[in-house]
Amino acid sequence: MTAHSPVLEHVHQHTDPATARIVAALGPEAEQMPDLGIPSAAPGRGLSDLVSAEGRAGDLVVVVPMTFGRAPTVIADCARTLRDVRGRTGGARVALAAPLGDATMLVTRLRAVIRRHELGDAAADSVLVVSPGIDPFADAELFRLARLARQYGRPGLVEVAFHGGTEPDPDLAGGLARLDALGSGRPMVVSATLAPAPVTGRDLPGEGEYLLGPAVLRSVIDTRVREAVHRLDHGTAGADGIDAALDAEDGHGYAHSHVAADGSVYTHSH
Repeated sequence: MTAHSPVLEHVHQHTDPATARIVAALGPEAEQMPDLGIPSAAPGRGLSDLVSAEGRAGDLVVVVPMTFGRAPTVIADCARTLRDVRGRTGGARVALAAPLGDATMLVTRLRAVIRRHELGDAAADSVLVVSPGIDPFADAELFRLARLARQYGRPGLVEVAFHGGTEPDPDLAGGLARLDALGSGRPMVVSATLAPAPVTGRDLPGEGEYLLGPAVLRSVIDTRVREAVHRLDHGTAGADGIDAALDAEDGHGYAHSHVAADGSVYTHSH
């Protein structure tokens, strides 16, 4: 008689994503975002207190960084905050979801808005992509993304302006002046963040419009939550996404060196 080894079933925990307490982690791209009724706070003490409170009300808290990746410091700061909160939520699990979006999503959404205003009798002939000023590297990145969004579209002219935030250069008036100087007859204004496109006083196409409307924005957030819950249920150590996100801002900023405890030197960017 042949002995058979017992069959070991691989059982995963299955959590209903609908039971997760969702928290939105705010950053410069989330200023003036639509009100979705989701608790939100910036990384740091505010986020720490909010996650702790939500943990007392449920078994799982999922934090979604509200960035398209242009502000990776928000992601890293979320990770640092949740690393300190983890284990202090009354037994509730805590997970850090992937950020709201990435460069590909941002380009896709910008392109969709541009195409909506490039046809018809009052079609726009140029594009002004607007964001709060974040930092020199995030701001420079927006010029690249705006150029990609314009690719294959009808408007042959695209400019970037910064409305609010840190040292806006060029500011909204400066961006419009550039388009005027280059012969633009009717520019459209497109927001590159979750805020509505600013009102210029010139009644331009796109003013006041969101890049992502409330329904679409909530759908994307729910998708990130489902992904985080699936990863948490099926993963191993680190499945909560917190430790992996601690290095999110590496590669963003000027390269510089650090000296490790053993005297070795390593170089990276922030």
